Amino acid sequence: MTVEVRSSSTLSPRDAFEQWEALMADAIVPSAISPLHDGCWNGKITSTQFDRVSVALMRASAQQVNRTQRMVSRSQGEYLLANIVLEGTNWTEQQGRTAESVAGSIAFYDSAQPLLSRTTDNAMSTLLRAPLQPVLDYAGLAREELPFAVPIPADGAMGVVTRFFRDMADLSNEEAERANVAFDGQTTGMLASALLLAVGKASPAPADSLYTRQQMMSYLRKRFTDPDLTVDEIARACLVSRRTLFRMCEGLGGPGALIRRMRIEHARRQLRSEPTRSLNSIAATSGFASDRHFYRAFQLETGMTPGEFRSQFAVAASGARRVTRQLPG
Repeated sequence: MTVEVRSSSTLSPRDAFEQWEALMADAIVPSAISPLHDGCWNGKITSTQFDRVSVALMRASAQQVNRTQRMVSRSQGEYLLANIVLEGTNWTEQQGRTAESVAGSIAFYDSAQPLLSRTTDNAMSTLLRAPLQPVLDYAGLAREELPFAVPIPADGAMGVVTRFFRDMADLSNEEAERANVAFDGQTTGMLASALLLAVGKASPAPADSLYTRQQMMSYLRKRFTDPDLTVDEIARACLVSRRTLFRMCEGLGGPGALIRRMRIEHARRQLRSEPTRSLNSIAATSGFASDRHFYRAFQLETGMTPGEFRSQFAVAASGARRVTRQLPG
């Protein structure tokens, strides 16, 4: 669900903020919100529920969010809150600490504690809310271990998690429903993985978790063009054993087959976009150690040689151009 609130000649800033407070209370937690400058104000929020995790993409004018002790005492349930800052800067005070979160960082907060937050103008964040205890149970952590109000860079392994939730926030309603079925409650596990990474645990998630599979795919997308990439190296990067890595790739033909398909798809894109580039060069830049390996793998995946694929695409493209020229203007 996407809702935009904008003050105008027919909607005063006060009325706009009342609407905005109600939206934020539903998507995150009840809070008192006020603008940090005079004049026109606008905010836009897209919120979706995945299992027990609420994911919201928010962009708004500069604002202050105050969750008081009175609001906390009136609330039912305790939630883990997370703010993944995409643009702008956010300052949030909780439990005597102030997190200055810039773009490309994540910070966690406790809904059972008061907080005061301020943002720069037109700031953008992915906001997460999940019942606290199930996430703690999944991670095997105690509440006292959590790094509340501490900004953490969203790079490396943590970047896998933040990109996952950012992409989830962008899904259409129909795709969100399909994701709910496909992930079958594993969004809680992804959030637990983020906490484990934040506290420096060596094993960020169970081997069969959605997080670990996302981490594997993220690593492969960065490294598949390296002809020296090995299964052992992938397993070490994902903090799993070789046996577990092969189990993660069940239904995909194994890690070797997955890498081969990624390399072939990369080669196919180059064959289409660079018709004069040599096949030897395409083989090398796609991650194949030799031309012979490239030809054999390409024929296995596509049923034709690289040269035949290029010729077939050139004929199809030429035919499409002729049809375009013959159409009446």
